[in-house]
Amino acid sequence: MAEQTIDGLQRIIKEYEKVLGIGEHDPMKNAFIIYVKILNQQSDYLKDFKIKDKIEGKKAESAEYDRAMEMVAGLPKMITSVNDLKSVLKLTKEDLVEMKPDNPVFAKITTAESIADAIGELAGQSNK
Repeated sequence: MAEQTIDGLQRIIKEYEKVLGIGEHDPMKNAFIIYVKILNQQSDYLKDFKIKDKIEGKKAESAEYDRAMEMVAGLPKMITSVNDLKSVLKLTKEDLVEMKPDNPVFAKITTAESIADAIGELAGQSNK
């Protein structure tokens, strides 16, 4: 076997990581990021959606309203699915921060510790 360079070996390792779904090529974590991005896109769209603007006029013109209402109906299930995926994948706060989706749902996770830090106390204890 011919002598290979470090760069060549690193490239081969990267290819194997991708094939095996390890390292930075974890398909489950990538799927989680995609799911969160879709949830964020739907939330952003619905945040600016005005029902009154979409229900006036002819029934045939209400397709956007119908699609928006389908998204609204699906949001609770999608939110639950994101939380379930997070649990199944055993994602930690550090994992979520490391993923950095464009507009992460979990940009700031609220915990007892983060609340205590914000008010300058220890979690579960009061300085009174």
